[in-house]
Amino acid sequence: MTSRRQQLKGTVIHLLRDTPFAGLADALTVFSARELVNPLFSFLCHPEEIVRWRAVSAFGLIVARIAAEDMEQARVIMRRFLWMLNDESGGIGWGVPEAMGEVLANQRQLADEYLHLLVSYTLDDGAAAFQHGNLLEHEILQEGVLWGLGRVAPLYRERLLEAGLAAQIERYFDAARNGVRGLACRLCGQLVVGAYRPRLVKLLQDQGCLRLYRDGDLHDLLVADLAREALAMLDRDQGARTPGGSGATASPPRQ
Repeated sequence: MTSRRQQLKGTVIHLLRDTPFAGLADALTVFSARELVNPLFSFLCHPEEIVRWRAVSAFGLIVARIAAEDMEQARVIMRRFLWMLNDESGGIGWGVPEAMGEVLANQRQLADEYLHLLVSYTLDDGAAAFQHGNLLEHEILQEGVLWGLGRVAPLYRERLLEAGLAAQIERYFDAARNGVRGLACRLCGQLVVGAYRPRLVKLLQDQGCLRLYRDGDLHDLLVADLAREALAMLDRDQGARTPGGSGATASPPRQ
């Protein structure tokens, strides 16, 4: 006999897989936000890539709903994310940095409280604004952190720069994993870190393949594609800040 929990998981998997992304938020409203939390945690490790990523998107939506009703319950979910990335948890934390980034992009108060912790996963142990660094050394988790930071970068650029994130990007340009190098390029462009322009130019030759989730879909790209996009972001910012739009005298952004 199929349990209520199994029925819920089966229904939500189909919803995540088959619902057009623009309709995902409405589709999720037929469920209690709280009853979706445990299934979504399990889907972060689902064998189907689109289900995993749509679970990330769903976390942003349902934690925002929970926060609107009970902020402390939303914090409980955030603490669960943090625990899953703690060595003492005994787990790995696949998909957790991505889900954290998505939640922080959807809920400003949680971003105020937890953004520095997402940044901390790029920092070595040592002095930091709020605590010692929590550098994640596994490259799959690094890729997740860079995706999560890229998700919030358009919203909180200045805060991320003030937290020292720009100085941490360089370590990722030489990673073995294509996705880490590519997402480092993307984050560099989103933060407008002009000092890394030479590294981006070099990576225009990088033919490593990666799959990027954005706007609800998966896109097959090259590292070179994201380096090119990042350089275009730098050029747009430089042109916007230069009298006459030529970009010739723009100073590099603060790091």
